[in-house]
Amino acid sequence: MRLAITLATALITAPAYAQSTAQLGADSLAMATETFTALPDKTPSDQFALGALHFLRGVEKTLQVRWEYNAVLEDLDIPVMRLPVPPNPDAKPFKPDLITGLFTELLTDMDASRAALTQIPDGADVALNINLADLWFDINMNNKRDQGEGIIEVGAFTMMGEPDLGDAEGLPPMDIRFDTPDVAWLTAYTHMLSAAGELVVAFDPTEAISAVMNAVQKMNELRAEPFTRSGFIGANETRWIDQFAMAYGALNRQPDATRTRAAHAHLLSMIAENKTFWAGIEAETDNVNEWIPNASQTAALGFELPPEASIAWQVILDDVEAMLNGDLLIPYWRLGNVGGVNMQKLFLDPPVFDIVTWIQGYGLLPYLERGPVITPDSINQFDELTGGDIMLFSFLFN
Repeated sequence: MRLAITLATALITAPAYAQSTAQLGADSLAMATETFTALPDKTPSDQFALGALHFLRGVEKTLQVRWEYNAVLEDLDIPVMRLPVPPNPDAKPFKPDLITGLFTELLTDMDASRAALTQIPDGADVALNINLADLWFDINMNNKRDQGEGIIEVGAFTMMGEPDLGDAEGLPPMDIRFDTPDVAWLTAYTHMLSAAGELVVAFDPTEAISAVMNAVQKMNELRAEPFTRSGFIGANETRWIDQFAMAYGALNRQPDATRTRAAHAHLLSMIAENKTFWAGIEAETDNVNEWIPNASQTAALGFELPPEASIAWQVILDDVEAMLNGDLLIPYWRLGNVGGVNMQKLFLDPPVFDIVTWIQGYGLLPYLERGPVITPDSINQFDELTGGDIMLFSFLFN
């Protein structure tokens, strides 16, 4: 997901608006979104650009909110929350409802993105020529591009920790041509972020965050000074403990079933759109700055894609779809190979997520059944075909 978000951010211009992304690079995503929204008689390429702008603007808003409140949450492997945010020396105090509000807004932006993309007629010609190096997020909301705000910088930092990019302004051109199949690719990504958003809101961590924050404040008052270290536990460890307590408190409550069912529907739609994308890719005959190539094309960014990789990836999609539909079960240690957990039931009739009762089993008993169990075979095959770069290509493919 991380690399894909980075590269998806390229989809924000069309011939009707700019001759090149170098011109667009002077504008913020907010300004570009307003410009494209106001365009009369939008072409399919314009609609694609508008859908991508809503997508990117949604991601940018999450970065801005986190920067505004210094919400740098360590090791939280949730879409958009893992993206890097620079420190804010004049941040507002963190508020308990920040996470839920952030994902609620993201859901609105993903809806807007899909609304624009659905205006593109099936099979309509889409052609956008993009230079990834020109694009940026206005993380600190000062309406100008600062160091670390480039799309490539954000994505590389997310993938590699602290990459040495040298002079980000001097990055070589990364020219990509997005075309008709990429409509389904981007739509699939909106569904993925919507699924994540629905799950976060379903478990609404506001109450748990508030309880942890109040407890920390009371304990600091009892100490009469901020916590620094106690034995082997230092300030960094306490942040992790507090963060775990917030997550556990949020999960250990009855989730909103309406939200979990919506997340389930989004995940199935994501898979359907991904399959549409791959069918479109295989039918292409051109070879111009390809984003994701078929066996007779070349990737513009220089990576090599084994011809069998796309087939292997679609096998993974079939497995995940079967798991979401309850046709394949998740392995459970007490059942061996005879059965497992029905994921469809977990989404449609969600229980409290209690790690103790789930490990022991009685908390999962209504969701355990006999049947075929998913295996790692498809993932292992894909990993072998991609030379061990399974994470890179899974982010790219969605």
